[in-house]
This record gives sequence, structure tokens and C-alpha cells, in this order.
Amino acid sequence: MNLADLMDTPRICTAFAEWGGCLVSIMMLRRKLSGIKLYAALGGMLAWFLIYHSIAGTLPLFVWIPGMLGAIASMWVFIRLFCDISWKDAGFCCLRSFVLAELAASLQWQIYVWFVMYTGWRDWRILAVIMTVIYITLFTVYYFYERSHIPKDESLDISGKELFGAALIALGAFLISNLSFVLPNTPFSTASSSILYVRTLVDFGGLVMLIAQMEKREELRVKSENQIMNIMLQRQYDQYRLSIDNIELLRREYHDMKHYMVAIRAEENPEIKAQYLDEMEHAIVSQEALIDTGNHVLDVLLTAKNTYCLKNNITFTCMAEGRLLSFMHVKDICSIFGNALDNAIECVSQYSDPEKRLITLSMYQKNKLLMIKCENYSEAPLILRSDNLPRTTKSDSEYHGYGLKSIKSAAEKYGGSMNLHSENNWFTLQVLIPVSEYEQSPS
Repeated sequence: MNLADLMDTPRICTAFAEWGGCLVSIMMLRRKLSGIKLYAALGGMLAWFLIYHSIAGTLPLFVWIPGMLGAIASMWVFIRLFCDISWKDAGFCCLRSFVLAELAASLQWQIYVWFVMYTGWRDWRILAVIMTVIYITLFTVYYFYERSHIPKDESLDISGKELFGAALIALGAFLISNLSFVLPNTPFSTASSSILYVRTLVDFGGLVMLIAQMEKREELRVKSENQIMNIMLQRQYDQYRLSIDNIELLRREYHDMKHYMVAIRAEENPEIKAQYLDEMEHAIVSQEALIDTGNHVLDVLLTAKNTYCLKNNITFTCMAEGRLLSFMHVKDICSIFGNALDNAIECVSQYSDPEKRLITLSMYQKNKLLMIKCENYSEAPLILRSDNLPRTTKSDSEYHGYGLKSIKSAAEKYGGSMNLHSENNWFTLQVLIPVSEYEQSPS
């Protein structure tokens, strides 16, 4: 049996491998198609790769490199068409899928060649079985390992530097693994039977490097996200500290109102009297903003938010039993209530109609659950990701979305949860925390 006839992987195996590599990425990303349309499109993609490689296999060797570049471009186009991602994200996933496909094709062919050399039995049915088992196993393992690193409900936001790094890894793995097929007599190639083993090993190394790149990227993303959440938590706490002084000033102004009354009665100048009346009115409005829930931290925070709402023509209604928060750390109180109200205020501020500038906050205990509910008017549709957080876009502000993550993190710290809901133009944020272990009792 001529070993040279078994060195080159059949084009049909490459076609199935590249289709499978694309399929893995498409199933991990946010797709544009679903149901029968998706299956039909995937069938069309498989037909394209089979036709493309059957034609490419008849072309001269000198067009082999352009032919492989065309295959990579096809993978990029399909991922871009099937998934709701940017061209950079599609390119990044395409490169990973291509190296995965190269590894799958090389591995299954290496095992088949070993079987033929060992048994002397060359049969396309054996090849089909080996290819099916290897592809399904490898692609499934890769899918379950990598899907936690791929945000299905939002973009990857791949930078140009990250895409360039992935391209260098993929290019290096491809060139070294296939060098022996084109130039067998170089210091980095071989003409012996070990060519198949070397190719599989190099492709595996390339895939490991791409996985390590993604692991490092995920580590940096989590670190950056934690830093942003800590910044927002500190920001809410700083606002609370600042509000303490403001509220004390309001209380002193209210206490001095009797002096305003004396001054007004004694003043004969109408202009000065009107000035005194304006100052008194301001003091009364400020006092109206004071909220007393029974928890000093919550009182300060809610009073600050209520003051802002009164000045900006936002109707804010609050019914809260502050004593229920005696177990909660001050920063967690600031995080939950501060971020919830900031998001609500930001949402209703976009409406000019006073009837739409509405916010309600309630907190009470039901059975053994502390229930915190913040509601506001909203005409925007609520589209949740798999982690129960709204989708975000690149046009959002720098810290958009992290307030909700901070609320969720604070709730989970006490064994609770956060839920979002939208119905009839009302957005509801609800936090549930078990309070039995904190020895709370209903009123």
C-alpha cells in the first residue's frame, strides 16, 4: 500500500470539518434565524462547503493557499450572516472555528490512516464512522467548554488587537501544520509518515493558544467589571455621605422657620417681604422631601432622591419599612436603593409629560421574605438576556447596566435574587431576600 496516497486529507472531510466548526460558533452566538429557517440555512451552508472543496480539490497546487483563504472567508461570511454580531466578532469566531476544523479533520484522518496501515482494510464506510465519531466528540466537548466564555445575548466587543492576535495564532498553526504538504524538505517539515501526527499536534497547540487567549480575555473582563461595580458602589456611598450634611442643613432651615415668621411680620418693605416668603417656601418644599422610614441610612438616601424628583417635576411615591433593613450593610443599602432609583429617574426623565414621570418604591415583609419593589413608567421594550439582565448596546453610557449588576450582587450576598419585569408601560425591579435568619418579623 502506497503511504503517499494517504497523506492528504480528503476534501470531503475538510468540508464537513469546516461546516462543523461554523456550526459550533453559530450555536454559541445570538442567532438571526431560528426553527426551520435555521436548519435550511445550515443545510445550504453544508452544501456550499461540499461544492467548494470538490471544486478546489481539482485545482493546481499553486492555488491551494488562495483556496484555503476562500474557505476561511466563507466561514466568516456564514457566521456573520447567521449571527447578530459585528464583523470583528465574526472574524474572531471564524478563526477559532477554522483552527478547530483543521484539528478535527487532521485527527480523524490520522486515526483512519493508522487503521488502514494496521489492518490493510481501506473502506470509505470506516472513514465515515471514524469521521462522525471524532467530529461529534470534538465539537461537543469544545462547545460545552467554550460556551461559558461566549456571551450569547450580547456582543463580544473584540478589539482590533485581539483579532490580530487570533489571526497570527491561526495563521501560524495553519502554515506549520501544512508546510510538509507543500515543502517537505525544510527544517520545519518532514516527508515521513509522522507528517500526520505533526499536523494534528500543531493544530491542537494552535487551538489551545486560542482558548488561552479567550481565558485571559475573560479574566480581564471580569476584573474590569468588578472594578466598575466597585466604583459605582463607592459612588452611591459617597452620595449618601454627602446627603447626610444636606439633610441636616434642611432640618436646621426648618427649625429656623419661626424666625422667618417674625422677620416677615416686622418687615414693611414689600420686596424684602417677598424675598422672605420665597425663602420660607423653599424651606417648606425642602422639608416635604424628608422621608422617615425608620432606617437612618435609607432615610438619607431616599430624601436625597426625593429632593431631586421634586425639583425636576418627577412624582415619587414611597412606602417602606426601614427597620426591615437592620441586618443589611450600609453600602448594600446604597447599592440596591441608589441604583434602582437612579435607573428609574434616568428612565422617566426622558418624558416631558408629567403624567409619565412616575416612580413608586415599596418595601415590606411577606412571610419570610423581604420584598423591595421599584416601579417606573417606561415605553421601552424590555429584552432580557439569559442572566436576567437587559441587553446593552455600544451606544450606552460607560457604566450602563452595571447598576443592575450591582443590585443583583448585593441581593445574592444575602441569599436573595433580583427580577425584572415590564408590562403595560410599567417597568418593575423586584428584589427578594429571605429574612428568617436575620430574626425579622412582620409588622
